[in-house]
Amino acid sequence: MSDEPVAGRPSDGFAVEAAAFLEALEVTPPAALTGCALWRAHEVAAHLGAGAVEIALNLEAYGEGRPVPATRGFEEREARYRAMEDAELRADLPRSIDRVAAALDAVLGAEPDAVVPWTGRQMVVATFVTHLRSELALHRFDLVGDDETSQSLLGQPELTDHAVAVLGRALVARGAAAASAGFAAVIAAPGASDLAVVVDGDGPRLERSDARLEPAVVGDPAARLLLLWGRQPGDPRRLVAPGGVEALATLRSLLAGY
Repeated sequence: MSDEPVAGRPSDGFAVEAAAFLEALEVTPPAALTGCALWRAHEVAAHLGAGAVEIALNLEAYGEGRPVPATRGFEEREARYRAMEDAELRADLPRSIDRVAAALDAVLGAEPDAVVPWTGRQMVVATFVTHLRSELALHRFDLVGDDETSQSLLGQPELTDHAVAVLGRALVARGAAAASAGFAAVIAAPGASDLAVVVDGDGPRLERSDARLEPAVVGDPAARLLLLWGRQPGDPRRLVAPGGVEALATLRSLLAGY
């Protein structure tokens, strides 16, 4: 499956992930620690609410023929949500998700191939559907860790496709100084195509790998996706590093999270 919207309303594409996240949030105290080292559950909810509204503001402007506002950084757009009382934030989050859903449906219903400016580049609007699926599935894992739902959602191949094709540079940007040009390491998952972390004259990035190279790290698809996003599964044995500790150390530093 690709970043194309599913049949029916485009926003139906992330309904499963949204429901799963909101159910997990219901049973997670606001001050609980999460898989994001410096965020509690409150900050995770603020991040998702602010992100949904930021996308909605972009798409609403585009759909109404107004100038599309510049994408605000995380700190600026999340400050108001972090400052909310937790009960208010939790009540607001479903409304924020509904708002971005309505904006996606309006734009993609009228223009399925729409492209908008986003974070200094051009973004195919349909890819926001898969991006929201990825964010909701990943941050659900941050709240509750490994369970059957996490493994099912994170193991969806289109989420890895999105990580490589759309976020292939963003996911290594924070750790870009960790490796010099000439580094390449394959991360494999049984039954799926290989991908590689590459650092060369074009900068660090993720890309699909057709070369038959020995993998530096191997894990199930869900565990591999967690690694790409700077996480680790609750059972660390789901990932193995036949390429040795040096390659692993460089990968860990490069894949520092988005």
